[in-house]
Amino acid sequence: MKFWKKFNLRLCYGGLILAWVVFPISAGMAKTFDRIIAKVNEKIITQSELEERSVVKMMGLRKMGVQPMPSKEKIMYEELERMIEERLLVDVGTKLGLKVDEDNITKAIDDIKKNNGLSDGDLEKMLEMEGKTLEEYRTKVRNQILASRVIGFEVRKGITADKEEVEDYYNQHLKDYWISEKLQLRHILFLIDDTLLEEDKRLKRRKARQALRKIRSGADFIAIAKEYSEDLSAKTGGDLGEIERGKMVPEFEKAAFRLKEGEVSGLVTTPYGLHIIKVDKIIPGQTLPLDEVKNEIENRIKARKYKTAYIAYLAGLKKKAFIEKKISPPPPSVAKKAKEPAPENRLKPSLDREDVFADVPDPQNSKRAVQQSKQGQEFSRFQTFEEKLRYYKQLRNNNKISEGEYQNRKRKLLSRF
Repeated sequence: MKFWKKFNLRLCYGGLILAWVVFPISAGMAKTFDRIIAKVNEKIITQSELEERSVVKMMGLRKMGVQPMPSKEKIMYEELERMIEERLLVDVGTKLGLKVDEDNITKAIDDIKKNNGLSDGDLEKMLEMEGKTLEEYRTKVRNQILASRVIGFEVRKGITADKEEVEDYYNQHLKDYWISEKLQLRHILFLIDDTLLEEDKRLKRRKARQALRKIRSGADFIAIAKEYSEDLSAKTGGDLGEIERGKMVPEFEKAAFRLKEGEVSGLVTTPYGLHIIKVDKIIPGQTLPLDEVKNEIENRIKARKYKTAYIAYLAGLKKKAFIEKKISPPPPSVAKKAKEPAPENRLKPSLDREDVFADVPDPQNSKRAVQQSKQGQEFSRFQTFEEKLRYYKQLRNNNKISEGEYQNRKRKLLSRF
């Protein structure tokens, strides 16, 4: 039940209703020479409604950074299809006698205002600027909630995943639930790069050799890491947590995975400097047991069944309805230009599909993320100028590098930037 409740909640408050608040249409954009663009049974869809909705969609895609942008023709045709589907679902809800309480509509609007930082009067002002009334907005919210309830009443009921289906899926997707071998690691880092003078580099190499000699002589690795390491992990004795292959710089990873449990490396050189690595524990690769992924698999099976049932249900509604459209699908040449955006930015094809898979975790990312400990390999995480500079500031503030060394590194970064 939790799966469907989450879906229902997001559906009611999402889509055009939310976008209309966040991306208000300017007066110039909203002024469209009106004509009937489609008929759905006894209802009509106007050119101005479609233009407004299409502009909202385009503004939302730009805000998300979708590239390349779909063509205007593609967006308009897809939004028209969605509007037709919504009207059909609302018609069914009306015939079924489903009701949406005014309190539910008010709650939905209050949540939208809260989530978007709008005061009590902001929404009304935005609607007034667009020449719309609060009552029109409430009707839009009501229709989306009603459509969601129709989907729940007509489509979701009876969708289950039995034991045999779950076991079959698991056996056919064992590779998706494989957890690679991991190492529980510690390290001691001596930061060396071309920002340092040669004399300073030689000094750090001497300190690294001295630390390694102490460890080889029986000194505690944790104590030496706290004393010598210039990484932020020094305060935890160089603890990097559990690391799997592909998560570290190649030189570090190659040296680490050669070690046996409890073994300490020699001096390992990476672009960040010199490291001394210790393997606290080797965690063999394994396939997650069915009990740990059962709920995830059930949700994936339900979602797949739901998608099929929903498409079939809508197709049935369209077949029985009178639908007349004044625009045609975009020609192939136009559609090809609007390439499919990345999955996380993909156009939502219809009202209820917006969140249908939101509660279904990807086996590659969900359980593995839970299984992995928080990793502390700060030295391998630099992806931006700001991150590296912030890291050097932390080292300075923790007395791991001097003010002079910090300034040298900062100047070097700025020259590259």
